[in-house]
Amino acid sequence: MKNTIKNLTLEQINKNLIFIAIASLLFRIGNFSTNYLPKPFELIVLIIVLLTIIDALKNNKSKEFFFSIHKNIRITLIFLVSSVLIGWGVSILKGIPISFNSILEFGTFIFSLTIFILIIIYTRNDKTYIKKYLYALLFPIVYTVFILFPDIAYYFNLALGTHFVGFTGNPNIISKILLIPIIFFTSKSLFEKENKWLNIAYITTSSFLVSLLFWTSSRGAIFSLILGMIFIWLVFSLNNFNWKKLFKSGVIIFLICLIGFILTPKGVKGIVVDRIFNTEIVNIQTNNKPAVEIINNISKDSNLIKFNNTNELRLQIWYYYLGYILSNPLGIGPNTHMDFRLIDNNGNPINSGPHNTYLQVWFWGGILGFLSFIYIIFLTFKNLKTKLQLNFNIINLSLIAILFTLSISISFDDSLSSYWFFTILALSLRK
Repeated sequence: MKNTIKNLTLEQINKNLIFIAIASLLFRIGNFSTNYLPKPFELIVLIIVLLTIIDALKNNKSKEFFFSIHKNIRITLIFLVSSVLIGWGVSILKGIPISFNSILEFGTFIFSLTIFILIIIYTRNDKTYIKKYLYALLFPIVYTVFILFPDIAYYFNLALGTHFVGFTGNPNIISKILLIPIIFFTSKSLFEKENKWLNIAYITTSSFLVSLLFWTSSRGAIFSLILGMIFIWLVFSLNNFNWKKLFKSGVIIFLICLIGFILTPKGVKGIVVDRIFNTEIVNIQTNNKPAVEIINNISKDSNLIKFNNTNELRLQIWYYYLGYILSNPLGIGPNTHMDFRLIDNNGNPINSGPHNTYLQVWFWGGILGFLSFIYIIFLTFKNLKTKLQLNFNIINLSLIAILFTLSISISFDDSLSSYWFFTILALSLRK
């Protein structure tokens, strides 16, 4: 054992540190902007970056590392980062002050790109780590124990009111984290044919995870889950299609969702139903003017947007931010949460951000940033489609289904700092 450790190369050390870093994403409690304490993930990534630089210089691997990233990805990443910096420069010229929050947002974005690049580099000659890193994203399975003992979750503040938050303190974050193991174990349930007990175990695990997702009461995550489950069902069934396979896989997925709903703690089920079926849209008013007039006069400081219900904001916020985006084609950098004169019923300001990653990246880097981000996602789906056609297995199906589901879920939040999403992107891009 000692000799094995002594003989580890810097590259082997870094590969294992990436696994530990991804696993540490389970713990995201606390806010750096208030306590100035970095979380385990960021600390480990900084160590990996340092060791990677040492390894590249010491062992002449700079070119090898650089060219392990596909040319199209390299160019697109340059465009993406450059567009954000250009947008930030435009905002400075416009007199928008640089806030501490914007610096932190840009920093987390850079960390997202860093883990993305590191995973691509360190899986270039060892595809076994694609599985290992995917398995590290499954660690939230430990939360399933709280479905059996919900009082423990409330006691340790892992659930607040009607929201399960885990070790994140945020239902929107934990909901996206849970989507990954849900999709993986659901896929496992469809593939397992030889051992009925294993199949039951996968179905049970998936159901428990679905129940946890319902417990978060996140509408965006629930909506993404529904579409993600339909995606898995169709992709799995259409491969060597037959009606029996279509029916059986559909029943399994339906049972997973039904059991998950039944297991959802009391007091939350009604909220879940309301989240799924309540489509009420609350109007925006600006001095009794409709929203379309606000968009046409978006640059006027006199506009004051008032939301009548702070629980039903997303469509209104998207509409408002889209107007601001269209009037700033080069973007304004990571100033997402600057004061846009949005207020709630009590007259309190809402610095909400666009609540949509696609709008967020467009807001940051203008049309160039938006197209760069979309192109990376396009390349990822294209690569996964090819891999799935060549080898229809659990890993490839899980990755394309997870990416599809997360691509929808990030439409409901600002997720340019979602390390989980960029990790899936990197794993999916590796040939």
